[in-house]
Amino acid sequence: MKTEKEKLKNGIFSHGFLLFIALSLFSFFSSKLFAQSLSSDEGIVSVRSESSELVQVTEHILSERVPLLLQGIWQGSDRLVMFSNENEFALVLRVFYQWYNDRASEPASFSELKSRDRNNTTSGSAEDIQISYITIVENPSKTAGVYELSVKYPHEKTPVLIPVCIIDGKIYLDFLIKDSAAVTDLRLVSEVSDKKNTADGFYRAASSASGITIAKPVFEKEVLSYFVTGEGKEIYRIRYWLSEMAYTYEKATFSDGDKVFSVDKYLRIGSHVYQCTTGRSSKIRNIQKSSKFEKAALYDSDGGIIAFGEPYLIKVPEGNDRSYLLASVEENNKRKKPAPKALFPPVFPKYRWKEITELELYNPSTWNKRNLDIHK
Repeated sequence: MKTEKEKLKNGIFSHGFLLFIALSLFSFFSSKLFAQSLSSDEGIVSVRSESSELVQVTEHILSERVPLLLQGIWQGSDRLVMFSNENEFALVLRVFYQWYNDRASEPASFSELKSRDRNNTTSGSAEDIQISYITIVENPSKTAGVYELSVKYPHEKTPVLIPVCIIDGKIYLDFLIKDSAAVTDLRLVSEVSDKKNTADGFYRAASSASGITIAKPVFEKEVLSYFVTGEGKEIYRIRYWLSEMAYTYEKATFSDGDKVFSVDKYLRIGSHVYQCTTGRSSKIRNIQKSSKFEKAALYDSDGGIIAFGEPYLIKVPEGNDRSYLLASVEENNKRKKPAPKALFPPVFPKYRWKEITELELYNPSTWNKRNLDIHK
């Protein structure tokens, strides 16, 4: 017969062996159930369940070619920006209330045409910024599009993605894209053709950067998306915040009475991921409903893109190359600002000569003097 010590030893061994088998089976089925893929250009992991309706996340394609809508020179209140297919990107800062143009970023070849100014405003050398381009969506009319600029700053290890929107020759930094990312990523070009009939639907946020700058811009920690129903009369506001979750095309839902609506749970904006639910939940809470957008909205000609606020940059129609840009900078810097007004301007006495004349009208002692004054 086995002793109590031997029974205890055999029991521990059998329990350990069963635990090892269970962990092995769990690892095997988990690897079969979930497939993971890594996006090489953005470092975003997408998780796809073979038993669900999720599809693999489409990777964004980088291109050295400037999109047609983005080519040329753009002017804003405080900067000039040039995008050229010769792999040239230039940014001119319009400082001192636009009275001086500083060639802050440009390729070294620009100095062959015109040397940079050296003063207490400019730096010793211009920032050499390299840019690649990602097309997110373009409308069928080719009058509007959403793009991401993959900007390689000299002092940053990885490129920075800056989303921009173009509508009718104007660049905006606050905008929405109609439809979920799974739809627009797979077909790339929006199929929206009738704004009136397609006003309803999900409009997801696609912007978060503060601007096109010579240093890394600031990105929003929260963005707003919207679901529009009732031919644009009912607008649900959905808040998204920064997340460390892996990006997928997973859906989340919210309800209004008997009506249930489905939207993207995650948003991929540049290098960041935003989510609208807590943890792995798929239920959206605290939805706010209104009858209009908080800000003035501008639709593109096909109704697939919405921009908010004033345009960030406006396209310059006259020229689109570096010669025109440098000539514009030189011409602007020739202007001379007028001298400021005196802090203590001179004050001259003011007499009411008419009243004095009337008082002396009947004074005989002044008649001779008046006659001399009028040469009589």
